[in-house]
Amino acid sequence: MKRCPPVLAPSLLAILLLGAAPTRAAETAPLSPADSVLQQELKQQQLKTTTRKVGEQLEAIVAEFDRNGIQGEDVKVLRAIRSVLDRLSQQDMEKVIAFLQQTRAASDPAASARHATEAFAGQKTIIVQLQQLVLEYQRQQALYEMSLRLKELANRQTANMWLGVSLAKSTDGKSGFHTFDENQKISLRYQQSEQNPLKDEMAAILKKLEKLSNEIPDGPTAERPKAALQQAREGGLTPALEAAATELQENSLKLLSAIGNERRARDQMREVARLLLLSQDAIDALKQALQELDRAMDAQKKVTAETQTSKKKDETDRRAAEQAAVVDDTDLIRRDIDSLAPIASEHLKGAVAKMQDARESLEKQDDVRRRVEKAQPRQHEALAEMQQARHALEEQLAKAEELAEKPENALAALRELQKEVRELIKDEDAHRQETATAEKKDLPAKAPRQGELKDKAQELQARAATPSPEAASALGDAANQMQKAQNALAQQQNNSAAQQAALDALQKADEALGKDVARLEQAEKDLAKLEELSKRLAEVIQDQQKVQGATAKQAVKPQPEPQPTQELSQKQEKLGQETGALKQEAESPAPEAAPHLDAAQKQMADAKSQLDKPAAREAQPPQKQALNELYQAKNKLDKKIDELRDQLGLPPQNNDNLAQAQKAIEQAQQDVNNALSELQQAPPGLMDALQKQQQEIASSLHELRQDSPQAKPLAQAQQAANDAAQQLGQSDLPKAIESMKAAQSAMEQAKQSGQQQGQQPGQENSGQPNGKKGQSPSLSDVSQQQAEVQKAAEALAAAQKATPQGSMESAAEALQNAANGVGPLAAGALGQLPFGAQQSLQNAEGSSSEGSAQASGGQSTPAQMSAQAAANALAQAQAALSLAQAGLGSEGAGQQPGQGQGQAQGQGKGKGKGQGKGRGEGQGKGEGQPLPEGNGNDGNWAGTGGANGERRGATGTGTFTRLPGRDRAAILQSQAEKYPQEYGPLVEQYLRNLSDQGSQK
Repeated sequence: MKRCPPVLAPSLLAILLLGAAPTRAAETAPLSPADSVLQQELKQQQLKTTTRKVGEQLEAIVAEFDRNGIQGEDVKVLRAIRSVLDRLSQQDMEKVIAFLQQTRAASDPAASARHATEAFAGQKTIIVQLQQLVLEYQRQQALYEMSLRLKELANRQTANMWLGVSLAKSTDGKSGFHTFDENQKISLRYQQSEQNPLKDEMAAILKKLEKLSNEIPDGPTAERPKAALQQAREGGLTPALEAAATELQENSLKLLSAIGNERRARDQMREVARLLLLSQDAIDALKQALQELDRAMDAQKKVTAETQTSKKKDETDRRAAEQAAVVDDTDLIRRDIDSLAPIASEHLKGAVAKMQDARESLEKQDDVRRRVEKAQPRQHEALAEMQQARHALEEQLAKAEELAEKPENALAALRELQKEVRELIKDEDAHRQETATAEKKDLPAKAPRQGELKDKAQELQARAATPSPEAASALGDAANQMQKAQNALAQQQNNSAAQQAALDALQKADEALGKDVARLEQAEKDLAKLEELSKRLAEVIQDQQKVQGATAKQAVKPQPEPQPTQELSQKQEKLGQETGALKQEAESPAPEAAPHLDAAQKQMADAKSQLDKPAAREAQPPQKQALNELYQAKNKLDKKIDELRDQLGLPPQNNDNLAQAQKAIEQAQQDVNNALSELQQAPPGLMDALQKQQQEIASSLHELRQDSPQAKPLAQAQQAANDAAQQLGQSDLPKAIESMKAAQSAMEQAKQSGQQQGQQPGQENSGQPNGKKGQSPSLSDVSQQQAEVQKAAEALAAAQKATPQGSMESAAEALQNAANGVGPLAAGALGQLPFGAQQSLQNAEGSSSEGSAQASGGQSTPAQMSAQAAANALAQAQAALSLAQAGLGSEGAGQQPGQGQGQAQGQGKGKGKGQGKGRGEGQGKGEGQPLPEGNGNDGNWAGTGGANGERRGATGTGTFTRLPGRDRAAILQSQAEKYPQEYGPLVEQYLRNLSDQGSQK
């Protein structure tokens, strides 16, 4: 049986995943509580089994890639999904099942309710993690699809450029359109018709790229679109396209200039496309160069073989054009690796020169036989140079991979590099003196030694490429001069000028290395200072958290206690002084953090003045703002620390802290769940169920208002119903009930208006879209549904008000425990965690602390709102850490540092196509959900980083270069193929199916 090529693995994955998705249970009659829990347990078992099977299928697919030595972003995504799903099935889902079993087995109603709450919270956490997987998958797809589009545009630009070259040759110096013959005019007009759409399509892609870079605020995924956008701007992509389009116009024709701008535009498209897929890592660049060189070598072999069989003038003309295209591609590769692999670059430079000679021979006015005879040797020599370049690239890649496995200290490496450069200077100077006094007949024997020194210069150039580009450039100049000296010695001549030029270049390299060594020495000092500042700032943040929590407890009292409030004022004053000292020390090494520390100090002073009154409630806003500024200052400090560690070749500061943070989050989740079970006084999930029904009411009203004579009151009803759904999402029952009453009032007004216009009761939906009746409930039905939801909400609100005092005290203690547990994480005591996790933990700490104060003050509804917000934030933090542990970046959905402290989760409409009605960015000060729920039907280009993009194979790894040539060629060929477009959304839809299945529990 023929084996499925690796490139089809994602398509196979999509089919397997879609087929494995569990079907939804049919609607049944209402079940007893025990039977309902059992049914949920069985559904969770089914979901766990399905997820485990999908993980096994993913493992087989990833293994297929591994067997073929292929790695890259595609495989990283698959591996990460497999890792997260494996943990979900083995740990998280197993816990949910255990909690459901304990719920059924418990004889104590309180214990049963607590276990049910924990099961419900576990299911919500699983859903959030699945949603984060979808979001990360969409981001990867968006970048990939954009890269494919750019590559396609680059190919079209290349084709148009060569048409221009052909036209320029055929016109033979003619400058005016009126001098062209009819075929030449047709060619120019064709180029015009192609160049203008290229410019417009590129503008649309850059607009999408800018939007995408703004939608991904931080993290590894964010760097690629930002780098690509910066490259497009700094590389002059748009000006080159505009200039080319203008210079191809008949009234402003500048054909040769247009060709140059087309080439610049093509090169920039190619570079932007690469930045979208690859990091700026040397290993990725070398792997990409190997792929492209293999394709160029295949093209050169083809041109060489066809040149040999050319018998006619038009055939050799075509071979000359084809040879020019290979020259162009090879020179692009040479420029890409010039600093990374100088030896390979030199070989490619030689190959380009040989190809140019072959092209010129094919274009000469000699007869065809002489053209071929002159071109063939140069073509074979070019292939030999390309083969040597490939060998040099493989060696450089092996060195880079070895270095990646055992990273070196950048400062120590630079010092060693400078030492070797200085030794090379001594050796070159000694060789110069030796050749100056040597007899002419002895000079050829000195050439090998000069070659050894040249090789050493090239070796040092490759090592200096990343840490010191200026030194690498100077070393490259030195190597070129040494080559000239070597050539002269081989011909019994002494080129002392070249030797002196080599020495001058080596001196420049030494000076450049000295500057870089000094820079890294300063970075080492700054790093030590900043790490000490970061530690002290984390302590200030934790103290501010405690002061803020204690102030909140005073604020809920009818009258703040003077003595405790005065003590809080003194603590606040001390923290302000410590913050001011940190600001002074941070101004030089981390100027970005200093303004935030200054703002925090001022807010602390405002809070102190309020506490002196004593006015605890009035002190809370400046305290929250101060904490927010401290968080941002910590973020700036830690980013600077990571930058310095990267410069110095040190690992990031949070490598070993993710597992520890996960344990702390799990404990905090348990504390918050305990608090919710004390506060809710209702079955777990009831608030979510009410919110879902309320959103359905809003959706029905949206349909009813379309083309309806009662559009105005129905629009008011829809707005009120939407407000109620958002407020239910924030657990704000009082406001939600008021919004429901407003919706009912507007619906009554619409019914009365319809009756006045002659409509019969139950016919109020006659103005539906497309005029189709019976597809949506009538206005009377919606009004009745609203009345039922309002009644349930009022009953829940009454139950919350009747929460026993003992339950309130237990909830306050549990929430305070949660705040204490995540406080150090939020403060950055373990170092900077992944972006989304850090912000969510800050939100969770603020909400837990605020909820504890509200519960201790007997404020049941606000306490439940805060507890629910804390639960949601912790679920987001856990999802972000899970993705980070799996090797993928995870960012929060539009959160800012400190946002949502003490507030509830915001609910809103999902933004962008393909998202439908769902949860999005919170309105007001709420904390947004991680991503909206979509229906998967529409394209995702307008959504948050979404795309129904095609996928392809990724670049190889170190084992790739050691594969047999035939296998390697097959893999490279398969990588150029596109995946069937229809499979792109299927993985996303499967993950949504898992999420939807979990949400029905």
